Amino acid sequence: MLRIQYFTKKDNKRYGGFVVKYTEVKLGDVVQIINGGAWSQEEYVDSGIPVVRVSDINDGRIDLSNCKYLSPQSFDKYKKHLLFEGDLILSTVGSHKTQESSVVGKPAVVRKTEAGSLLNQNAIKIVPSDKRIHREYLRWIGFSGGFRDYITERARGSANQARIAISEIRGYNLLLPDISTQINISSLLNAIDDKIELNRRMNETFEQMTMALYKQWFSDGEDEQKLSDFVDINPLIRLKKDALTLFIDMKALPIDSMSVSDDDIITKPFTSGSKFLKDDVLFARITPCLENGKTAFVDFLKEGEAGFGSTEFLVFRAKDSCCPQYVYCLSRDREFRAYAIKSMVGTSGRQRVQTSSISEFPVAKPDTELMQRFDITTKDWFDQIRSNTKEISELKKIRDYLLPRLLSGEIEVRAALEKAEEVLAGG
Repeated sequence: MLRIQYFTKKDNKRYGGFVVKYTEVKLGDVVQIINGGAWSQEEYVDSGIPVVRVSDINDGRIDLSNCKYLSPQSFDKYKKHLLFEGDLILSTVGSHKTQESSVVGKPAVVRKTEAGSLLNQNAIKIVPSDKRIHREYLRWIGFSGGFRDYITERARGSANQARIAISEIRGYNLLLPDISTQINISSLLNAIDDKIELNRRMNETFEQMTMALYKQWFSDGEDEQKLSDFVDINPLIRLKKDALTLFIDMKALPIDSMSVSDDDIITKPFTSGSKFLKDDVLFARITPCLENGKTAFVDFLKEGEAGFGSTEFLVFRAKDSCCPQYVYCLSRDREFRAYAIKSMVGTSGRQRVQTSSISEFPVAKPDTELMQRFDITTKDWFDQIRSNTKEISELKKIRDYLLPRLLSGEIEVRAALEKAEEVLAGG
């Protein structure tokens, strides 16, 4: 159930029994745009004030796991670029629309954990400067397809170094309803996003619990085995050429989680590539994908259904002596990944893990009873992760469907809420 708070106010377009007036304004008339700061590489320190760079903005979020820092002594000098919770930030440099991961105009909203950071150059923060626009509503304008298309269409420069002028951003035309309607719209969209975030955090927790149990139960053992004693590597699967089959490419593999997003799975005729079944583990074998952590657990196929993907995947399948969840944990184990990286051969930039080398990786022989308990316990967790991942995909589709229609007044909030709950209920 998605819960939102309604505010009502009479005003000139029919809206849930009330009339709402939409006014067209230029973005620059109702917001202040502040450029990110510029500082030298020499000013970075090992710890201090986190810096948000364009490379730290991904999928509508800020990721500070690999951020740089400025000394606290620099604060007064750069405090103009301080970020507060709820600020909308936008990259002003990037690639053209065809390269989604690095496209110019990537938006993000500053969360509580990122408040107090400083914004670097090639990005801006956009904050309300007029009482006609609500802070939360501004956020959703920044994430809307119409605004993002406007940015990419007006960006200038080469394919990998497109730039949008601040004057162009200020010139964006938008429709503004009254504040109570803006709050209602934002409340619904925020409720959907909050549910997405809750599911993500639940998945992180389940995976952390699984890894903790794996380390506790299987770190030590008197007897050693080779990986190939209990894991099949690239097991034989037969697929008919040109048969329509689910496919994922390398970019679909997550870096720090197990599930492939449903949005990254497509159906296409089988030609060639790695082949896999439900509960297999996909392991990137080529640099830099291996070093970046690209690995996935195949939880999106039905029993007996085969999929295929990049030729640069190694496919791991549990033998009878272990379970699929154990194999996934092993594939995330630091020692195993270090061994795999060390075993890579080939020219610089195109090095690959060799199956013959990785199959020799020494592993402490797991206790049979512990393995059975681990299987029973973690299977439920993995099933819940799959359920959450599927719901995340559905919620994103609902949000992306409703967003432009809510901003334009095509659909009212109550109708949008009913639509969202209908989809989530399977209707």
